Amino acid sequence: MAYFIFPILNPLDAICNVKRNDAICVSNLKSARPVDKSILQERPDVKIFLPFRFHFYKPKDLFQENTYKNYLVAPGGDHVLSLVDEISYSAPPAPPLSQMHELSPDLFCNGDNRPANCAVDCRCTHMIDVPLNSIVEIVLVDEVQSPNLSHPFHLHGTPYNVIGIGRSPDKNIKKINLKHALDLDRKGLLHRQYNLPPFKDTLAVPNNGYVVLRLKADNPGYWLFHCHFIYHIVIGMNLILHIGTQGDLPPVPPNFPRCGDHLPTITPPFFPIH
Repeated sequence: MAYFIFPILNPLDAICNVKRNDAICVSNLKSARPVDKSILQERPDVKIFLPFRFHFYKPKDLFQENTYKNYLVAPGGDHVLSLVDEISYSAPPAPPLSQMHELSPDLFCNGDNRPANCAVDCRCTHMIDVPLNSIVEIVLVDEVQSPNLSHPFHLHGTPYNVIGIGRSPDKNIKKINLKHALDLDRKGLLHRQYNLPPFKDTLAVPNNGYVVLRLKADNPGYWLFHCHFIYHIVIGMNLILHIGTQGDLPPVPPNFPRCGDHLPTITPPFFPIH
């Protein structure tokens, strides 16, 4: 009887820049269809670094009177919140696509525009604006670093090309972080390959590693970019990639349904008089 050992796709060790027989990273694959040459330019129009991690609550900080904060109780018993670029995503009360004019600008923020009074568990509608038809590079950096856990990130609205996957080449660095990833990028040590990089819309970021993604922002709209673990979505591991402007979108149809918080009026309890 013959046995065949097939290579592992996206190995947990994230050794992607050397040829090997036992494993294949997505970044080692080649696209079966042509890739827009503008995607392959050395310098993208927009470069975005997105570190993601968990914020760990102390129960006394979480369960305060008259507050309600969403959180996840992890298998080890920790109470955690998700942060992308130090922000936990909070959904707006109405869809920006059709009701942006009704939403306060104060609802929105990003890593370059955090609210002045935002706490360590900063919550707002995390949104990054990019120009229509720009070449965008996104570098996701795993600061969670849970063993055997690779977070799969999914982008709505457009696929992206996988330019690179890996871990720090510096063996003295036990845990990667944003500062170290920026240093590697300045030194040209974030592995990138431009030979027909494959198209994906979901990709697992290796734990304690990074991925480099490229896309052409040619589909205007408000597109959710999020970890695909449902529990991580609920606790804020998301953001909106806003491509273009309202002027790049078709007009809202007449009598289009409207959304809102629809919060009921709170009335005091009724106690009958005896």
